[in-house]
Amino acid sequence: MPDAHRIGPYSRPHRLAMLDGRTREARLLQETRDALIEHVGGSPSATQRALIERAAWLQLRVAQLDVRIAEGATFSDHDSRTYLAWSNSLGRTLAALGLKPAAPPVPRLADVLRRTAAA
Repeated sequence: MPDAHRIGPYSRPHRLAMLDGRTREARLLQETRDALIEHVGGSPSATQRALIERAAWLQLRVAQLDVRIAEGATFSDHDSRTYLAWSNSLGRTLAALGLKPAAPPVPRLADVLRRTAAA
């Protein structure tokens, strides 16, 4: 893919809107969303959903800069400050979602009795 069409850490919103399920970036976004939705118990509230979306985008941006570092590309002072800001924002967003996974749902008495009767 030519560099003009490549999605990178500083891509403009219209480029990011072009993400579909076939790109690595789109897959990372979806994998992050799925993992965080599972982390909060599978049914996120509106607030949790917003935090999950923010975390997914921050994860993508940090991952893109990770690739630049790993490739040995020039990393400017601006890149360093941006990386630090996005990493810190990601950490705070994840902390707001909770560091421990949601407790599994407690079975209702009716469900337990129904399973017992069926057995």
